[in-house]
Amino acid sequence: MKKKYLQFLNTGHSEFIPSKRNVSMRHAHYVGGGAAAPTEEEEDEDEDEDEDDEGSREERMLLKKITVRMGKEFKKRGIKDKTSIAVLVANELKGLNMEELRKFGADQTAAITSVKNIAGEIEKLKQRMTTTGADGKLNVFKDSLEKRMTDVEKIFKVKGSKEIVELNVRAAAVMTTDNTINESTNSIPADLIESFSIAEFVGKRYGRQYIYDIVDRTVTADIDQYTTWLEEGSEEGAFAIVAEGAIKPLVSTGLVRNIAEAKKIAGKYIITEEFAKFRKNAYTIIRNLIMDKMVRDYNALITADFQAEAAGYTGTVLDGTINNANDYDAIGAVAAQIETLNFIPDTLILHPQDKWRMRLTKDDEGRYLFPMVTENGVTIVLSLRLITSTYQDVGTFTLAEAGLFKIEEEALTVRIGYGITVTGSNPVTAVVSDFDNNQLRVIVEMFFKDFLATPNVGSIVTAEFATVKAALETP
Repeated sequence: MKKKYLQFLNTGHSEFIPSKRNVSMRHAHYVGGGAAAPTEEEEDEDEDEDEDDEGSREERMLLKKITVRMGKEFKKRGIKDKTSIAVLVANELKGLNMEELRKFGADQTAAITSVKNIAGEIEKLKQRMTTTGADGKLNVFKDSLEKRMTDVEKIFKVKGSKEIVELNVRAAAVMTTDNTINESTNSIPADLIESFSIAEFVGKRYGRQYIYDIVDRTVTADIDQYTTWLEEGSEEGAFAIVAEGAIKPLVSTGLVRNIAEAKKIAGKYIITEEFAKFRKNAYTIIRNLIMDKMVRDYNALITADFQAEAAGYTGTVLDGTINNANDYDAIGAVAAQIETLNFIPDTLILHPQDKWRMRLTKDDEGRYLFPMVTENGVTIVLSLRLITSTYQDVGTFTLAEAGLFKIEEEALTVRIGYGITVTGSNPVTAVVSDFDNNQLRVIVEMFFKDFLATPNVGSIVTAEFATVKAALETP
């Protein structure tokens, strides 16, 4: 007997038909829509049809038997998606020859098992309908929030001018219910809904922001546009011992007025009303993340201002006098330079790698050379308070007298409202209205001033270990 293989065709009504068989069209409806099974009279009529057809009567009966059985199972499960059923049933029975059809028809549980499998596949298809990308792969959300929220290109800082600090954000997007929570990072089990618990949110780890540990910070309710102060200028003449009746020497001094102007750091994010309404927990977390990001970006900006005021190593009498100069020698030389200007260095900032490189240095006998003492939770190196931060470049260190660099700032201001998003310029290619699109935008901003008075220049030094050790080394 020739093997007969089944092929299924899409007729536009989600019906499937065995190849080279004129089986009644209603059998497709049994499978596709959960319709009632055929009556015995209908089956008898079908048996009489196409008796002269070249196909086997036994094969037709097997197909009817399987179709009826599967149709009943579909009806029990209330499945009505004919298109999906037709495709999945075709895949289920594809390639079965006559002998395999006999086994399938004789097995009472085979059709039921197949329907269960198909029902599961249909449910997956339903879940995929709104999450499948153009490439056909399951891609629920195209970009994660972390990627969007870390695309700050840079912070433009203009020192000594009247310009405002601006944030230029690229690749940011409107946060919606679809693109904010990335569900595709890990494989989500299909039966998660049956048993699950919710753990606490886990954020990323960021380096220690050391700037507040070394500056003098003041938070006010409302800062003025300018802060001004008087600095000591040059002095002329000197007091001296004079003889009786002699002319007293003339002494004079001057003052210099200096100013710091307020700057503003700001940013915004746009969310849909649906996201705020239906993703309340996620929205709360994201608000906290954005506020934290605002603080981190602000700290990065004032740290850059702080480092801009730092001097380099200019040299001391220790230069050229030390054999095999090490890291401790370099720190001591910079401390000597700062103290020569009558400042009192008390805070040392190191990258973690430099801290441990120093800590693990040994002599020829394997003894650690540079012990670090901890007092009340603070690590002390050469009587200096040590701050470890990844925001300090590897191979460099900063030594300073804390409290001389000043910061005056307001609390964060948050505003919520509607606006428009304009694409293009000369000409404008698109305008999107928040009100028309059920969106709202949140603006976060803060005014601040930071400065180092001119007489305190030299109290902050940032130097490279290699450069200072080279200067200290004996010829």
